[in-house]
Amino acid sequence: MLHQIVYRWDPDGLLGRRGIVPVATSLGRDEVFGWHTRTGLAEAVTMDYGDPACPASSVCLLDTPLGVALIRREFSADARRQRLNNSAHVLVGPRDSIAPFDALAWGSLERRAPGALDLDRVQPGYGLKPLPDERLAAAFEVAAGDLHEQSQRLADPLEVLVAAVLRRPRARLALLPAGAEDATVLLWGLQHLLTALLPGPWTFSTFEVDDALDDPNGAPRFIALPRVPSGPPGPRVRVDLTGHGEPFDPHRELARRIVRHYVGSGWAGFHRLLNVPTEVHTLPDADRVNAIRQRLDALGTRQEARTTRPREESAMGQAPGPVGAPPGTTGPSAGRTEPRDTREPTRGASETITVVTPSPGAPAADPTDSNRPVVRCPFCLDLVRWNENDLYERDARLRYARVDLSTVTDPVKRHDRMITTFMRCPNPTGDEEREHFLPTNYMIHEPPLVVGLIGDGLSGKTHLLAAMIAEIDAGGLRQYGVTHVPVDAGHHQEYLRDRVDLLQRGQMLATTVNHQGNLVQFADALLLRVGGRTRPIAFFDVSGEDLARGGREMQFLAAADAFVFVVDPVVAVDLPELRRLTRDGEDTAGLRRGDRTFAAVMDRLPRTAALLDQPVAVAVTKSDLIRFEPPVDAWLGSQPPRPGVVDPARTDAESRDVYSFLYAHDAGAWLSPFEEFRRCTMHFVSATGARERDGHFPGGIRPRRVLEPVVSILAMCGMLDQADIERVGV
Repeated sequence: MLHQIVYRWDPDGLLGRRGIVPVATSLGRDEVFGWHTRTGLAEAVTMDYGDPACPASSVCLLDTPLGVALIRREFSADARRQRLNNSAHVLVGPRDSIAPFDALAWGSLERRAPGALDLDRVQPGYGLKPLPDERLAAAFEVAAGDLHEQSQRLADPLEVLVAAVLRRPRARLALLPAGAEDATVLLWGLQHLLTALLPGPWTFSTFEVDDALDDPNGAPRFIALPRVPSGPPGPRVRVDLTGHGEPFDPHRELARRIVRHYVGSGWAGFHRLLNVPTEVHTLPDADRVNAIRQRLDALGTRQEARTTRPREESAMGQAPGPVGAPPGTTGPSAGRTEPRDTREPTRGASETITVVTPSPGAPAADPTDSNRPVVRCPFCLDLVRWNENDLYERDARLRYARVDLSTVTDPVKRHDRMITTFMRCPNPTGDEEREHFLPTNYMIHEPPLVVGLIGDGLSGKTHLLAAMIAEIDAGGLRQYGVTHVPVDAGHHQEYLRDRVDLLQRGQMLATTVNHQGNLVQFADALLLRVGGRTRPIAFFDVSGEDLARGGREMQFLAAADAFVFVVDPVVAVDLPELRRLTRDGEDTAGLRRGDRTFAAVMDRLPRTAALLDQPVAVAVTKSDLIRFEPPVDAWLGSQPPRPGVVDPARTDAESRDVYSFLYAHDAGAWLSPFEEFRRCTMHFVSATGARERDGHFPGGIRPRRVLEPVVSILAMCGMLDQADIERVGV
């Protein structure tokens, strides 16, 4: 949640001061006083009335000792009162709670942004409510595609800007763009490049005047600043993005090559190369330029030649076609055989905008044409294409009614309405008797990452999944640069109510079976956003008994992209303190022959080589029961030395210790995933941190390390852009 402050002219304001002052907020008086007086917010919200280029709206991301502030400023001439009017909508929160991409997207939509206020009509006082984080995420989904497309058309000013950054990587830049309207778009492209090139994060303002210059007409119009929440401002380096007076040196030549990849089709590969084997932005300043040049050379001349083609075609008068245009459309995408845009930074977002907001006046596209996203349905396993003419809305009684959005033309309203809809799966093969529906949010982004939790019905798998979802919902992935929103808000709230809330109140959860009797149960799905990408992740909780039995319910395995194998130490590990926890009359020696569900999964998966390709994580759950055993004691209470950084060496060390522990305690039968899959990590985890007694956890729950398997899966599936990430699980 982000707190809100509204600034506008007032003779008194909330703080008893005259001028552009806080008039409404969701904070308390002491808190808003601190933000107003200790952070520079009072100066940042004020526009420069004397500047003839002062725009009607601008946005600023400010880093302060109290946290981060996102400021959307409005400026207008108030003829009735015969004065200039300045107001601002400010969102504040902890550091890193507002990503630069979200800030730019939200600011670019101005009053159309989700959660935006009519600043002239806001009632004074302390009655504002905090703004949910999801509003910024919704703004990103609406605006990201257009911003990315527009930034790719500004290759020349981006080239000048990147050269200036490479030349003075730690300087505070004051930028004079070719046109004031390009500020947000250029900053969008700059953020993509800065993320990979520099030791960010960065702040920015889309309109700013450098007081050191006498001539306001020639003053920089926006600035990009390294985030330094304290200390003196320091000098700014002025950069003329028209290129006049900027040297054409080795930095400029290198910048041209980088931007060619960004505006072409080779950015995904180059962006990856900037972070492997060592993240470029972590290198010393003296080594960074040479490292970038060497990695560019490594791509080879053929790929680099391909990435220049879009600019060459544009220069020849070839008009670029829209993102997602069908083959044969004029522009760089003409003649492509791939149905999807392969540019990495905002691929999912671009597709969303193509679907939701077609260009005004353009002919209606075939709702099932070959450029629509194709997704494998996790229920019937058919490949289905998103069809905007077959959408449904779900009511409170879980009944689906068809909806027609063709009359909704406002892009914000259309997006807000569409993300709550469902598409009826056409089940092309006709082998699924049950009618089923897929959330639109599941269909219009990158292909979903389907994760199945595998284990015996009493292994603690259901509790582990609930603890994982709870940690993600609480922002546990944010430190890795990953934010999330629900795919289906209604279902997500239902899962939180029926699973997470019960567990957090200390109640034991029921086994995996839903009201329809299906033993393969879709648990929850989330939209993960990282580095401009948006990809759904879907979790399935699978009954151990069902997997061991085999049959039709197991067909979801063919659609799964990754697995978490759950090991129950009570059954697997031969320790005296665990023997008394087994059920009376059980043959513990027979149980230790292994988990039948593990073998059932591996026998069912298609195998094209000696090792299976799906990335997997092995989670030894209930590790609190063996917390005093080495090396469990060392791992269960450990914290990563660098929060938010996946260290392949540390992951290898834990996998080695888990393997050795299971092997040493006669649990070798549970090591089969490590031996059968190409990439596998192993973890000690605990969903509850305590023993169950009579269906309850009397002392409450204390989850331990439940996100480690999820983070490893994301790393092995290429969802985390960090150094040496390709070594995880190898």
